[in-house]
Amino acid sequence: MKKWFSQASANDTKIWITLYFVVDLVLAYFVAFVYPPKALLVNAPAMVKWVTFGSSAIGLVIGLFLSTYIGYLIYFIWRSILHEEPANTVATKRSFYLTTCLSGILVSLVHLVMIIITGGVINQTVTIILAVVSAIVTAALIDAFFTALLHKIKLGRAVALTLLVINLIPTIIGLFK
Repeated sequence: MKKWFSQASANDTKIWITLYFVVDLVLAYFVAFVYPPKALLVNAPAMVKWVTFGSSAIGLVIGLFLSTYIGYLIYFIWRSILHEEPANTVATKRSFYLTTCLSGILVSLVHLVMIIITGGVINQTVTIILAVVSAIVTAALIDAFFTALLHKIKLGRAVALTLLVINLIPTIIGLFK
């Protein structure tokens, strides 16, 4: 696995971004059409379901780019604080794209399986567990990419820890509501 992290290419990025969109669009289809939330979409007209599906697709694209560039901003801030030399910009962005895609695919597949098993009824505990798993996987992947691909161990750990905390904040806030 370390070998793959150190040799991640543009082609790998394209493949994983495509898989990310396919898996998440399948999940969006299941949520909008197959197992819609009972209180919201079960008796809604088809147009509402299509709007839900379309907005999910738009959210995927925006989410991918936002998470990548927020991660890049965190990298830039930590690089300035730690006085590190800049890493290869393309490889750094590739690390964030791949991290978002791999983490998103894993969580979406588990979420899809849970939707199928429960018939579309997902409770808050499962949602919290998936959010925590997503945060941990994201931090672990970014650490692995920074260590193997960019050879910036100290910077990678700082960015990974920051991303872990940022990803866990909404989950922690949700626990106290």
